[in-house]
Amino acid sequence: MNNTNAFHLLLKQSREEHGMTQVDVAKSLNIARQTYLDLEYGRTQPRLDTLLTLASLFNKSVAFFAGERPSLDGFETKALFEELQQRYVALSDNMPDTATATPE
Repeated sequence: MNNTNAFHLLLKQSREEHGMTQVDVAKSLNIARQTYLDLEYGRTQPRLDTLLTLASLFNKSVAFFAGERPSLDGFETKALFEELQQRYVALSDNMPDTATATPE
């Protein structure tokens, strides 16, 4: 795992995205706050049961915490672009036009 995807950085990012404190996560994991701090500061690596609980708590995969990211290598670029464009158009059609909307 390279430094930009290090477990402890992903852990901190996930905790902050969920608006949790370090104490909140430690309690959810049923571990001491210091043990959690050691994980988040990169001093230790998690046990398997802790990693599984973290994945469940933050709705992430274990692979996410391992730094694995999906690859787009298997996608045909034109087909992917067309799908994204269709999704954008569908979203745009459902958005109210704020430029011409009048207040009630």
